[in-house]
Amino acid sequence: MPSSGEQRSLHGVWRTERQARWFFAAHLQGALGTGAGYVALLLLAYEQLGSAWGATAVLVADLAPAMLLGPLLGGMVDRHGRLRCAIAAELIGALAFAGLVFAQGAVPLLALALLAGLGSALLRPATCALLPAVVTPGSLSAANGLFGAVREIGQLIGPAVAAALLLFSEPELVLALNAVTFAASAVLMTRLRGHVSPARSEREDAAPLPANLAGVLKDPFVRSLVLTSGAVMLVAGATTVAELVLASEQLGGGRSGFALLVAAFGCGMLTGSLLAPRNHDALRRRYLLAIALLGAGLLATAIAPMLPLAMLGFSVAGIGNGLFLVTVRVLMQKLIPEAAHGRAFGLLDAIDSWGFGAAIVAGGALAASVGGRATFALAGLLALLVFFIAFRTTSREEVHHGSQVVVNAPPLGLAA
Repeated sequence: MPSSGEQRSLHGVWRTERQARWFFAAHLQGALGTGAGYVALLLLAYEQLGSAWGATAVLVADLAPAMLLGPLLGGMVDRHGRLRCAIAAELIGALAFAGLVFAQGAVPLLALALLAGLGSALLRPATCALLPAVVTPGSLSAANGLFGAVREIGQLIGPAVAAALLLFSEPELVLALNAVTFAASAVLMTRLRGHVSPARSEREDAAPLPANLAGVLKDPFVRSLVLTSGAVMLVAGATTVAELVLASEQLGGGRSGFALLVAAFGCGMLTGSLLAPRNHDALRRRYLLAIALLGAGLLATAIAPMLPLAMLGFSVAGIGNGLFLVTVRVLMQKLIPEAAHGRAFGLLDAIDSWGFGAAIVAGGALAASVGGRATFALAGLLALLVFFIAFRTTSREEVHHGSQVVVNAPPLGLAA
C-alpha cells in the first residue's frame, strides 16, 4: 500500500500507478509530435497563404470545433466512454495530419485544420475525464502534475526537433511524423482497456454536487474558474501569431528562432507543471501566482532586445501558464462529480477556445500592424488585470466562506 507522501510525488505516481503508465507514455510521445507539428503547421500556413493572417486562419480553423461543439463532444465522452473517445480522437488527429502532408492551397489546408481541431476538441475533455479513472484519488494532484509534465516534455523537445529538421527539410516531413505519433498514441491507449474505473456520480468525502452541467455551474467558484481560464487563454492567445513575427522579423531569428522561442515557452510550461501543488492547501496561492507570472513574463518578452532574453522572458510566462493549467484541472476534477467530467471539461475547452480564438484574431491584427513587441506588451498588461480581478474574486469568496479559503471549504469537496 503506497504511503500518502509517495502518492503525492511525481515519481511515486509513476511507481505506484502502474495502469496509468500507458496513459502517460501515449501523451509523452504524442506531445512530441504535436510540439513539432505545431511549428510546422504555422510555417506551412505562413508560407502558403503569404502572411501572418494565414497562420491566424489555420489557428482559428483548428479551434472552431471546440468553440462550437465543446459541450456536445464532452457529452459524448460522458455517454460513450472516456477511453473510447480518447482513442477515436487520436485516430482523427492521425488522419488529419497525414492529409496535411499533401495539402496545397487555402481550402484543403483549412479543411484539414478543422478535422485536426475536431480530434483535439474530443481528446482534451476525454483525457481530462480519463485521468481520475486510471489513478487512485490520493494520487490525483500529483498525477495531473505528471500529466502536464510529460506533455510539456514532448512539446519542449518537439519544437527543438522541428528546428533541426527544418534546417534541411520542409514542414511536410514534420507533419508526417506528427501523424505517426497520433496513431501510436491510439495504440498505446488501447492498453488501458480493463483498467479504467467506472465514473462515480458522487464524491465520498463531501456533499455531492449535481452530476449535470447546469447544476455544477451553480457553484460560484466553478464559474470563476471557467471564466478566469477563458480570460487567461484570451491573454495567451494574443501572442501566438506575435511570437512568429517577433522571432522571425523583429529579433532576426528566422525559422529556427521561432522554434527556439516556442521551445523556451515549453520549457517554462514544464517547470510550471512540476510546481503544481500536491495538496489542496496551496491551490489558491498557486492559482494566483500562475497568472502573475504569466503577465510578468509577457512584459519581459516585449522589452527584450535580443532573442536569448526574449526566450528567458517567454519561459517565465510559460511557467505561469503551465502552473495555471494544472491547478485549474485539479480543481475542476475535485469540484465536479466524475459523471459530469466530460461535459465540464468540454465547456471549459469551449470557453478557452473562444478566448484563444478571439485573441489570435486580435493578435494577428496587432502583429501585422504594430509588430510583435507591442502585442506582447498589451498581452502582459491584460494578464495583470486578470490577476487583479482573480485576486479580488477569490478574496470575496474567502470572506464569504469565513476563515477558510474557498478551495478548502468542506462543501466544495476538497478535503484530502
